[in-house]
Amino acid sequence: MRFLHTGDWHLGARLGNQDRLPDQLGRLEEICRYLDEKEVDVLLVAGDVFDEHRSEALARVVRRLARLLKPRIEAGMWAVFIAGNHDREHVFPLIQGLQDLVAADGSPRVIFAERPALVLVTARSGEQARLPDGQVQLMLLPYPTPTRYDLPDPPKAGWPSPDAKRQRLAEALRERIGELSQEARSTPGVPVVLCGHFLVRGVREGFYQLSEQEDVPVEPSDLPSYAYIALGHIHKPQMVGAPHIRYCGSLERMDRGEADDRKMVLLADVGRQGLRDLTELPLNATPFAHVTATCEDDLERAAKELSEPERTLVSLSLDLSPDEPVGPLLARARALFPRLWAPPEIRLLETAAPPAPPAIDRRDVAGTVRSYLREALADDPDREELLRLAEELLGEPAGAVRERPSLRRAKTVRKTP
Repeated sequence: MRFLHTGDWHLGARLGNQDRLPDQLGRLEEICRYLDEKEVDVLLVAGDVFDEHRSEALARVVRRLARLLKPRIEAGMWAVFIAGNHDREHVFPLIQGLQDLVAADGSPRVIFAERPALVLVTARSGEQARLPDGQVQLMLLPYPTPTRYDLPDPPKAGWPSPDAKRQRLAEALRERIGELSQEARSTPGVPVVLCGHFLVRGVREGFYQLSEQEDVPVEPSDLPSYAYIALGHIHKPQMVGAPHIRYCGSLERMDRGEADDRKMVLLADVGRQGLRDLTELPLNATPFAHVTATCEDDLERAAKELSEPERTLVSLSLDLSPDEPVGPLLARARALFPRLWAPPEIRLLETAAPPAPPAIDRRDVAGTVRSYLREALADDPDREELLRLAEELLGEPAGAVRERPSLRRAKTVRKTP
């Protein structure tokens, strides 16, 4: 059986002033082409399906998704979704109506798993479904919350600490894995694929580090040795310790921190003996760019360097002098970069301090004036004439050295009355 592993769609998310739904729908159309070309049996979405919680807007998103999936469901494909931390707890029960939109015959082939569950899925061909390789058990593990994992209400005073709550949720997740593993053993010979939305301890997000102190980390040793483990929650695609344990990454680049991430979906071929093949299928994710400019010429050059200016999400830094107006430069940036998604970062340049005036020697004012004029008039074509006139004003011929009378001589010439 062929599984297309994807996740972290965040349908309806925004970035600054940009609606990301058109980008996301573009990637979903690519996924649908893969579903058709590869004759996928199960579309497996590992959590964080929606990032829109307003009822009317969410309904529009669901309708768009239903239109994309309906012909594939009718052709016999399964679509299985688990709840992530961004999927509000009231949303999945409400959108069970998607089942009626894409499978009006009451087929159970669309599943929204709000709580842990074990589900038997079959190949899309009825004949193939009767073969030994035509069945797989799906262990579905949504993001752990007290409601989803049936934890009793805490005392009125609340949990003793956030750490205590996270520890109890991790224990509940391990308990559900144990219970569902026991249930899976009651169907011997049918391989198991685990699909979960949680953080495996030690995994790095890439540009960002997902804090284990603010999440519910699962130990790598808690993961059973199943045919394939399809994980969501981490936006950077990566392997976790073994080739069959994978984070698929997010559907789209969500922000500048993911600008260099390759986006993909994973095609897993699972048979009775386990994972037979795993293929990375690329997605044409939206490009990001950051532009730094001091003038319009900088903006023009940056715009010419963009290979897809109409698609590229752009952030901007402007380095300006304190007296330079921002408006004209910003207006030009908006014209050149139609997907400028955030107000620019304005950085004021330090202006050079004016040169300090030469020190005045109060004992030789005329000499100070001469030095200043020689420097100030260095490049003036009338320098010599101006210096001559200055000497006349100083009352001395050019080059003359005035002799100061000594104090003793002054006393000699002074007459007593």
